[in-house]
Amino acid sequence: MSKSSGVFSVRAENKAAVSRINDIIQQCLKKRIKVFSYFITPAQMEDVIKTVQTYRDVKYMAFGGNDQCERRMLGFCPDYMDISQNDFPVDVIKISTNKKFSTEMSHRDYLGSILGLGIDRSKIGDIIVFDGSALCYVKKEISDYISTNLVKVGRNNVLTEVFDIENIELPEVKTEEKSYTVPSLRLDAVAGGAFNLARGKIQDLIEGEKVFINFITEVSPSKNVSARDIISVCGFGRIKVLSINGRTKKDRISITVLKYV
Repeated sequence: MSKSSGVFSVRAENKAAVSRINDIIQQCLKKRIKVFSYFITPAQMEDVIKTVQTYRDVKYMAFGGNDQCERRMLGFCPDYMDISQNDFPVDVIKISTNKKFSTEMSHRDYLGSILGLGIDRSKIGDIIVFDGSALCYVKKEISDYISTNLVKVGRNNVLTEVFDIENIELPEVKTEEKSYTVPSLRLDAVAGGAFNLARGKIQDLIEGEKVFINFITEVSPSKNVSARDIISVCGFGRIKVLSINGRTKKDRISITVLKYV
């Protein structure tokens, strides 16, 4: 089970994820089989991939159900095998409501209802919300359980149907790029600028647990944002930080984000 001698630091918040991945790789090498991780967040992926790359005798691939998924599994196999998207144990569950009688539901509503079934968050990938419905990518082992037991999202009755990933029609996702400057990379500055919200308003939303970084609640307005972070603000939308472009002549920081519209 050879590893390279590369040395790198792991952020404290990612050490548990890196440890789990090491255990999965060891299983792959010991049993000489293809193995698959849980869903890994964008915030964890950089440190996880650094760990994976220290192994010389393992092939790996990241995939979350479609090419645009932010949360992705890692698949591993010994270096004399091959691995493809078709190997990944991922299903997609379509969750539908009666549009005439249902209230509007957010990503948080769908996620909360699924977690309420006792499902571990790491077994759930991206959730795409569109037009009164949602597509939820999950580990194949729990898809039937969710489909059988998820009957409500919030106060709304729902119907569920399980699809293989190659047999689902994806909704068109509309996005637009926006570039602007901020005095710092604080969450309140970046999110406020993206959604044209006053500082007091965005701070109230953050402290009221209405703002998420990489789908995790963040209650500190001073939390620094990094490239590739996904920021969601309840009632206003979601952005992905595409790049941090450096400082302007007025000593402000130029950033470019992708807005989901």
